[in-house]
Amino acid sequence: MIAPRQSIVMEWMTDLRALLTAMGFSMNFVKGLGALAPAKGKEIRLTTSTHLLAALSEEKDLARSYPGLELVILENLEQLDTHYELVASSLRRVVQTQPTRIVGFSASLDDSADLATWLDVAPSAFHSFKPSDRDQSLKMVAHTFAIPHSPSLYKAMARPASAAIVSVSSGPAIVFVPSRAQCSSVALDLIVNRALETGSETGYLPSDVSAESLHPYINRLQDRRGLSDSISKGVGFFSHSGLHKQDRATILELYAVGIVRVLVVAREACWTLPVRAAVVVVMGTQYFTIHNDGAERRLRNYTLEELVHMQGRAVRHGDTGHFHLFCQAEDKDTYMRFLEGGLPLESRLLGSDQLRRWYKHHRDCGHIRNKQEGVQALSWTFLARRAASNPTYYDSDGTRGECLSRIVDELEEWIVNQNPDAPSAIGATATAAAEQR
Repeated sequence: MIAPRQSIVMEWMTDLRALLTAMGFSMNFVKGLGALAPAKGKEIRLTTSTHLLAALSEEKDLARSYPGLELVILENLEQLDTHYELVASSLRRVVQTQPTRIVGFSASLDDSADLATWLDVAPSAFHSFKPSDRDQSLKMVAHTFAIPHSPSLYKAMARPASAAIVSVSSGPAIVFVPSRAQCSSVALDLIVNRALETGSETGYLPSDVSAESLHPYINRLQDRRGLSDSISKGVGFFSHSGLHKQDRATILELYAVGIVRVLVVAREACWTLPVRAAVVVVMGTQYFTIHNDGAERRLRNYTLEELVHMQGRAVRHGDTGHFHLFCQAEDKDTYMRFLEGGLPLESRLLGSDQLRRWYKHHRDCGHIRNKQEGVQALSWTFLARRAASNPTYYDSDGTRGECLSRIVDELEEWIVNQNPDAPSAIGATATAAAEQR
């Protein structure tokens, strides 16, 4: 089982270990060549695309077989980045001569046919669903704002966010904010708004929870000063930067037992958040990144993959979920189009450093000896498929073969520029042709 992120693998292991053990399977998270070692009975190996790509890169013989490898599961294909595309392409290539079944799963895509064709999925085995085609009910609402990204924007968002949280009378809530630094200020705004609405100082704390019952939890906190006040109002934080591991565990425990009803989560922690909620609120879809030692700040938008993952925290088995998206007015139509109709998916390989390093590695190892073999190696990629289907996006005005040939030329030119003494695969092809003549 392959995932694009280790956090997804860890969530699988938590969810599946008991079930698979009862079925007689062993389950292990593997790195390096252990992912490709001969099977030992009924074994399920979980790994990330990065770890498996490293393992495949260490193989000296790409034509070797992997006995016992009966099934490969590619999860979260909507997050197909350069590592994931290269590992899926390489794996398909090396198992082509053995009876290995490949199964892929993805969030809803607006055009999933090319993904299925790339994975050689037969039409009878290809199933595509819209985001609305789910057993669990999910109600989605978009709230728009015309205030630029600023502290004033989050002050304005606090009241409708609080209203969304209490719209489900007793269910837990998750509120996503752009950064760890904003967790405490947003939590305070929510608590203040709740006090103004109810005239009570208890915030979101359930009525049957006493202050005394909180003491054992608060005493376990490493950062009591920063967390105890918010926890006493039923609000907790979740992030990986600036929050002690033990505090994260304590807050998740409080959330699980219903004492913390509102969990304020930093954007980057959405991939590792292991819990769901009756209400998910995304407060803003923009964040700043810092460059040049703090001298430069750039405003960036959340990716669609991040928003879909956040939305997924509101999907609960057997219960209705509520998803509230707070965004700039000009972004609403774009976000709603893809959240309701499926995500776009294009290759990210073209021009990437990862593709250059991967190509150079296989040139150095002798796996690619000439231009023809370079084109053949690239023909297994999703890039090759999409370059034919969407040539404008990839600046391709010829056939698929001509596009791949141009990409190989550029990769060879890059290798020569890196090392002027390195032999060129293009030159090798020309030499071989001259010798044949």
